[in-house]
Amino acid sequence: MAKAIDRHLETLCQADPKLRRQALEQVLAEERLTFTTQEEEASAKNPRGICNYLVSSCPGDPSLLFCAHYDAVPGSPGANDNGAALCILIQLAATLKEEGIPAKFAFFDGEEMGNSGSRLYVSLADRQTLSGVINLDVCGYGDSLVICGKGHEKKPVFRSFCQKSLLGRHQGHIVKFLPKSDDSSFSRMKLPTLSLAAMPRWDIQYLNALASYGEGLFGRPPEFELILGQMEVTSTMHGGYRDTLEWIERGTMENVYAFLLEGIRQQKSKEAGNRKKFHALPAWRKPNPPLQATKHQTCSAAGGRW
Repeated sequence: MAKAIDRHLETLCQADPKLRRQALEQVLAEERLTFTTQEEEASAKNPRGICNYLVSSCPGDPSLLFCAHYDAVPGSPGANDNGAALCILIQLAATLKEEGIPAKFAFFDGEEMGNSGSRLYVSLADRQTLSGVINLDVCGYGDSLVICGKGHEKKPVFRSFCQKSLLGRHQGHIVKFLPKSDDSSFSRMKLPTLSLAAMPRWDIQYLNALASYGEGLFGRPPEFELILGQMEVTSTMHGGYRDTLEWIERGTMENVYAFLLEGIRQQKSKEAGNRKKFHALPAWRKPNPPLQATKHQTCSAAGGRW
């Protein structure tokens, strides 16, 4: 019998930040997902300090990074912002571990405090180990899945996730705007990045309107916030009245999980097919391997000769 994707939701949705960290550690241990932490001491800017939790499904670089923040607005259970996304990624990590598919997972602290957790991660990350980033935020309410990559949707690493056929099966839509989350921290790394969220389909019209405003030299006009406030999904964010357990829709979470897993499997299948085609090529059509230095090809310090 398949495990319910929301089985850990109540455990994770702690209003107390300290208990929320403890709950995440407990759930990762229960799922036998070995984790490491990135920590930063408490400061005036981050009175509780920062603690990120990092998981790898299995070895393999470079690989995709799937991330979500685990902190919530103080005093809020943070069910949709962002407990639902945590449950989805924990289930995904466990599945990929079983299937031996390499991927990285990061559960960030401090998103509600200026993305401080993801900025810490970026400051310590090795760009060469990552092929791209998919950030999940607000994934447990609504009948539609939305993706925003600001042009990165066309990158090869995301091609399988942005196919029309896959999007159609999961009520998916590519949009030009989503509110900033931890995805913004990765811009300095110049990594392909996607943001993923769920919402009622009638909210998508507001996203299209918001995209037309851009950043603006003097910031966004007042009507920008008015339009954002009209979206139903905003009531499930930042401690809104729907950011509680009873408003989370299991079917929405299952759809996001199924979309990600199908995209990953398609990507793996395509990579395996490309390797098979490469090995089937005659030797004269294969690119020459790079020259390897031998002990007879060391450079003379005196003359700079081989």
